[in-house]
Amino acid sequence: MSEALNLAEKFKVKSQQQAKVIEQEVENATTQLNSFMTAKLEESETIIKQGMDSLDTSNEQLLTTLATHQTDMSTALDTYMSNVQAHTTKHLNQFAEDIETTIEAYTDHIADLIGQREDRIAKVIKSEMKKWAIVAGLSALAMLILGLIIGALLFNKFSKPTYTIQQSQPQPQTQQQPINYGQK
Repeated sequence: MSEALNLAEKFKVKSQQQAKVIEQEVENATTQLNSFMTAKLEESETIIKQGMDSLDTSNEQLLTTLATHQTDMSTALDTYMSNVQAHTTKHLNQFAEDIETTIEAYTDHIADLIGQREDRIAKVIKSEMKKWAIVAGLSALAMLILGLIIGALLFNKFSKPTYTIQQSQPQPQTQQQPINYGQK
């Protein structure tokens, strides 16, 4: 999280620097325009004063000179606006690239954090699965041994010969005749 804060701080510092650069360039261009316009206005004022002082200067010359100055001022203003726009566009494009770079860095950082957390979760799951596998294996072994013991006990109980005591009844005694093997 501190890396994200560092990235945000760097972005803030960079954007403040960009704003200062743009502000300084606009201020410089404005100062130059102001100086140029002031000089041109003073020149126009001088021309007007000369025109008024010297009645020899025709009205047409005065209008032509003023038109030239107006064109110069308009050109200077257009140049100023073009320069400011070019500098501002350049810095805004750089600012957009910086934002894109910052967002990419932040996205990479978030992806790394997600990967790290997924790895940790996988490790926890594996360790828990090992524990459960061991417990399940021991339980199965215990059930097998218990089953063998119960089976052996039941086998011993039912496999012993059973003796039944029968009461003997007296059989009538019949006399048997001896067999004579010599007779036919």
